[in-house]
Amino acid sequence: MSTPKVGIIVDSAASIPSDVPFLKPAVVPLSIIIDETAYLDQVDISTSDLYKKLKSGANSFSTSAPSPDQFYKAIVDAAGKFESILCITVSPKFSGTINSAKVAIDTFLEEHTNPLDIRLFDSGSAAGGEGLIVMEACKAAMQSDSLDEVERTAKAAAGQVRLLAYVDTLYYLWKGGRVPGIAYLGANMLGLKPLFEMRQGEIIRHGIHRSELDAIDSMIDLISDHVAENKIKACIMHANALDQANQIAESLKARSLVVDEYISELTPAMGVHTGPGTVGVAFMPELG
Repeated sequence: MSTPKVGIIVDSAASIPSDVPFLKPAVVPLSIIIDETAYLDQVDISTSDLYKKLKSGANSFSTSAPSPDQFYKAIVDAAGKFESILCITVSPKFSGTINSAKVAIDTFLEEHTNPLDIRLFDSGSAAGGEGLIVMEACKAAMQSDSLDEVERTAKAAAGQVRLLAYVDTLYYLWKGGRVPGIAYLGANMLGLKPLFEMRQGEIIRHGIHRSELDAIDSMIDLISDHVAENKIKACIMHANALDQANQIAESLKARSLVVDEYISELTPAMGVHTGPGTVGVAFMPELG
């Protein structure tokens, strides 16, 4: 197999396997800010460290986008290895990451007289949804030297990806200002598990469930109804909830729904917003 000519850069909001079996993307970390101390995602803080800090009584927690300089350094590094680059970012509805990437790309192109082709791609997703798009782009880069073809593959995947997830508690979404206090209090008092869908950057609610089992069953039913006879590729995501993720994987296999899947823990950049106990599935039909 020839050396790939198209490089992939992605931010750390994406859930991708730790052992990518083909072209490995360059990952630019977001920052997690806990009680005014900033940590680079998966550099200064791991997922286990994050949940320990959250459970120990952190008063404030948030994220910030990578700086343009971080993206610039990733571009310079990739420019020495590839002839073109596709930079894939989390949806701008969740982070300003795409703006930092654009500044870095513009700066690089201005400073180099014979620059390589660099394109910016909004995944319209996050976590496992963004991860599936990245994986498809990386596979395409192993099969084609054309940036046009790799970008077309990413666009096709982005148009098909859906993401379903439930949170164990709305506390972290409430603290982050993403749900109203009354919703958090009501769900918390009744022990409910809200189920959400993210599709092309939009959040859709799929009701609330009284138990993890009900939420998981509902997810599997929604996936089955959506794909009909088609097989799917799936990223099963979790936040310190591997047992539940394995349960979903077994349920998908039992219904013969998946042609390919991987389990990935949410990165700190995503887990800080959802909190521990979150479980979800990003999926898309197998592309022809």
